Amino acid sequence: MDDFPDSLPPTKNIRKVAVALARAFLAGDRSPAALRERGIRALGRSWRWLNPLILRLRSELATESAWQVGQPETLVDLMLAFPPFLAAFESHEAVPQIRGHFPFHVPMGMPPAALAGLTLPPLATPGDLADWLELSPALLDWFANVQGRDMGARGATPTPKLAHYHSRWLAKPGGGARLIEAPKRELRAIQRRILREILDRVPMHAAAYGCARGRSVVDNAALHVGSPLLLKLDLRDFFASIPGARVHALFRTLGYPRDTARYLTGLTTHCTPARIVRAAPQEEYPSPEERRRHQNWARQFMERHLPQGAPTSPALANLCAWRLDARLSGAARSCRARYSRYVDDLVFSCADGDPARGRRMVNMMQDIILEEGFSPNWRKTRIIPSSASQRVTGLVVNQRPNLPRREYDTLKAILTNCHRHGAASQNRENAPDFRARLLGRIGWFSQVNPERGARLMALFARIDWNDN
Repeated sequence: MDDFPDSLPPTKNIRKVAVALARAFLAGDRSPAALRERGIRALGRSWRWLNPLILRLRSELATESAWQVGQPETLVDLMLAFPPFLAAFESHEAVPQIRGHFPFHVPMGMPPAALAGLTLPPLATPGDLADWLELSPALLDWFANVQGRDMGARGATPTPKLAHYHSRWLAKPGGGARLIEAPKRELRAIQRRILREILDRVPMHAAAYGCARGRSVVDNAALHVGSPLLLKLDLRDFFASIPGARVHALFRTLGYPRDTARYLTGLTTHCTPARIVRAAPQEEYPSPEERRRHQNWARQFMERHLPQGAPTSPALANLCAWRLDARLSGAARSCRARYSRYVDDLVFSCADGDPARGRRMVNMMQDIILEEGFSPNWRKTRIIPSSASQRVTGLVVNQRPNLPRREYDTLKAILTNCHRHGAASQNRENAPDFRARLLGRIGWFSQVNPERGARLMALFARIDWNDN
């Protein structure tokens, strides 16, 4: 054995045997007897070098955790550095061959230290994911569509069996269009379970207020009350700008192996068929640059992205924007400002009212947004002094969170006219349950301003609903 060369180039067959043997060793108990038994099953017979090899592996990987987190490549490298194992392939007679195969799956990893203590479902394999969702492997493939059979990138129309979303374009009040992609009933139920049992258990950044459990529009507005200067920015196509690769990286960060993360990504992201993108309301392009911008915008939808309308999308968007929130929060603190984000609305309240300093802050924040892979909506950027009406997510915050006076006066007039002329005279949109609609609006006023809400409720109590 002393004459054995220090470095023997491993042939393809040697590596093949080493990989299969490593998978056999990782497929069960780590005791020497159990390792030997699985080694014999994999090789079809016992070899003289098998026991020394097991002892060497046990010596090199002394702790149980080293086996649990070790990849097959770690054991393969140790085998290829073990002379007796390599010498067995130099025989002119029988050489080691694999007679039995053991499947290997990467185990669940641990989330980062900041997320220690999370109790997430242990889904080490796509089979575990299918069992957890109470689906067959074929149905899991169908819903996750990891092969992209319904991408429609070449203009093909997917069959109804592969179309898991209802899509429609809605016009934005300020121009442009928004694509709503609502999952069908079966996929929506799957996404809700992923939301409840995985995503809802992961804490979001403290600056994220939209679609975050325990945080409301009022909480977001209260953070910016009485600001000498308010800065408002907006993210363009927030959901569509988060690609599937970023969602996959999030699930990997939570400890899910690559294959499981790939299926979870497939279940929560979508590739919009080209026919849907082509149906978007379009305007004439004023310049070649504007045309290229529209093409890039359309490309976002035809690649995997978060669909606006899926139950999981708001939580995934908040988690994928964690680094963005962390950087903007740090930048705001350095400028003696407060920061919050409500979905795609970003607000900064400054400690002083210097507009020039506010413009410099806006430029710095927009650079951070671009570096993090998002796009600021330049047209919606606002710098608002305290002398003007400062609004955060629809609430006036100059002195306290409050609804605009015009909305209060309008609702007060409607309730008064309902009392005087009957509720039917004010139901101009023919709402099916006008009474519930009015109660909902009064409840919203009561949440923001209890005094005004009480006055509106008193007017509502005077309405005679028997005449309707």
